Amino acid sequence: MKQTMHNTRVRWVLGILIALTLAFIWSNSMQSRAVSGGMSGSLKTWLEQLLHTEISEFLLRKAAHFSEYGLLGMEFSLLLGLQYDKNGKNLQCGRNLLDFPLIGMLCAVTDETIQIFSGRGSLVSDVWIDTAGFSTGFFLIVLLFLFINHCKKSRVTGNRKG
Repeated sequence: MKQTMHNTRVRWVLGILIALTLAFIWSNSMQSRAVSGGMSGSLKTWLEQLLHTEISEFLLRKAAHFSEYGLLGMEFSLLLGLQYDKNGKNLQCGRNLLDFPLIGMLCAVTDETIQIFSGRGSLVSDVWIDTAGFSTGFFLIVLLFLFINHCKKSRVTGNRKG
């Protein structure tokens, strides 16, 4: 009972984090070309001073796309790790695991659609970069869960032998 209550709270927190991450991503897409360029330029200047090297604004913008969607993918994967089907099996171990990156693609398509209405235009390549970021973050967490479960099983079987 106590574990279920804890999982419910964690699911709520993750749901709120996902909503905040999407709000951040989509609010950036609502910015005009000038405002968005100013934000990128400020970040570029700050990073160049920090790293003492020149940074391509194009690569910076693409890395930002990949990173913010990577975070979103991690959040979705963590949330999925707390979900179980009607048979009590964790959804992260389900055979439909490859369907979940489609959530990231749907978010990316929405993001690019917002940019059309903000006058910035839309790029199919950004949808692919966003989806790749989401998928990378998502599957990093899946691999982390698998590694943790493997270590737990190894510890249990190791204790039986000794």
